[in-house]
Amino acid sequence: MAELDERSPVAPLDAKYQYFGTRIEPRTFAQWLADISRVVESGRRGWLSAHHNLHSLFMLQRDSDIRRFYERCNDCYIDGTPVRFILRGFGIKTLANQRFTLMDHFLDLLQHAEKNSWSVFYLGSKASVVDTGSRLIQGMFPELRIQLQHGHERDESFLLHSINTFRPDILLVGMGMPTQERWLLKYLDQLDVGFVTQAGGTLDYYTGAQAKPPLWLSRAGLAWLYRLVHDPLRLWRRYLLEPVALLYPTVRQWLQHCSSG
Repeated sequence: MAELDERSPVAPLDAKYQYFGTRIEPRTFAQWLADISRVVESGRRGWLSAHHNLHSLFMLQRDSDIRRFYERCNDCYIDGTPVRFILRGFGIKTLANQRFTLMDHFLDLLQHAEKNSWSVFYLGSKASVVDTGSRLIQGMFPELRIQLQHGHERDESFLLHSINTFRPDILLVGMGMPTQERWLLKYLDQLDVGFVTQAGGTLDYYTGAQAKPPLWLSRAGLAWLYRLVHDPLRLWRRYLLEPVALLYPTVRQWLQHCSSG
């Protein structure tokens, strides 16, 4: 993201953008932090940064709300290793470090936010997880201006007021897909926030509410296997069936891309 342009992923007709639903840009976590810095320093509000993995691509093919979300986002980074190989089918080669997960870099983000005096609002998880997370984060980053709110608050006016009163530089929404994307579609334009992104189960992994894959396994692209072993009843469809269902639309878009090139 060299500059804060108005990115419209709807405009390009290239097959790869149609497949991803938005403009996807391979970059490292350090480059993503630099993107956040440019947004915060410019005073820009409501900049939506998304990510893609196989699950999001699967949902994109089947859920109109998810497609609208990715059309709305300003930029998109690579979360899942298989996305790198899908991009290769479109002629875009990436390096191993040009994908990352917030789960692995949550503490790095908070450390960077504390160092640069960025304020952070985290929305998501259960109240008990938020309580644990608040204590842990306060102990590790005493100078960080951060507020955590559980994702089961039914009073939306209270929630919007809390966020807008805090006016965070960074808003992390961790409600799981597709709930977090639908929430952002509905409320983003009413929020006085800077840089916004999905957080999924990041706080759950940080607090130990869910088993977090070892970093070396995550870097090898095998975090999905660790999660599947630890939570097979919830995740077997996601990790065993959804990749198969993506074969047809992926090959179709590859062929379309090749024929138009």
